[in-house]
Amino acid sequence: MSTQKVESGYRYVPFITLSELKPRVWITLSDCNFKCRGCFSFAREPIGKPMRVGQLINLIKKSSREYYGDTPLEEAVITGGEPTLNRRFLVDLVSQLKEFISDVVLDTNGYLLGDAYLTELIEAGLTEVMFDLKAWDEKLHEWYTGYSNKRILANIRNAYGKIKLVVNTVYIPGIVDESEIEKIAKFLSEIDKKGEIDYRINRYNTNLSHEKISRNPYPEEIEHAYSIVAKYMKNSVIGKSCVRERKIEVKRGWITVFPDGTLKRRTLADYRQENEKLSF
Repeated sequence: MSTQKVESGYRYVPFITLSELKPRVWITLSDCNFKCRGCFSFAREPIGKPMRVGQLINLIKKSSREYYGDTPLEEAVITGGEPTLNRRFLVDLVSQLKEFISDVVLDTNGYLLGDAYLTELIEAGLTEVMFDLKAWDEKLHEWYTGYSNKRILANIRNAYGKIKLVVNTVYIPGIVDESEIEKIAKFLSEIDKKGEIDYRINRYNTNLSHEKISRNPYPEEIEHAYSIVAKYMKNSVIGKSCVRERKIEVKRGWITVFPDGTLKRRTLADYRQENEKLSF
């Protein structure tokens, strides 16, 4: 488990992020139980400022008013790191977000999200769960994350029919490629008889990864993986990590909001440089 003292009522927050496309906030809760070899985020370590839920809510409200004016937030995505490490904090956060935001989304590796935990979050107002399923093969998953994927697969199966589901997998050439992705698509199609699960194939980016475990996938590799998934699933898409729009050609921009309230426009080009300043 993580070294962060999750029982304290705090989570470490390096920043939140506002979208330039629509009134949306990403809430980054740092620290993670997984140590994924291809992780791109410095938020897997407990970095940033320790914040209580009330402090975080105030930051979200203040910065969104400053940037969007009177336009209310439409969506909040709680991401990390791994948001589920502190159950009390997360349930409280969802409940307070739901008071002024219609759609509250959880982006999680799914390892801790058992039935009772998920039920509590749904009752608090959670509207969607995005499971980041790293690999199908259990040994490969253990090598990549340090954990088995059996609990995650069970939690995905359990969540179906209770809440809107999105499943993300990063295409990593030679590691998590079309063979792994096809097995995941088969698994999801066996659960999803109504075509309700969205499955997103995201691209591995060697320039952002902590460990250079592979190369960037070629466009034709991604397209071929997508064509395989499309045979099994109605709602499949080629995507990018942390991007909500289905059309990936849409121009995007992000506004990083630091715990002190400072707003700064962020591009993908300077993402790594900004986050390095926050790392230990």
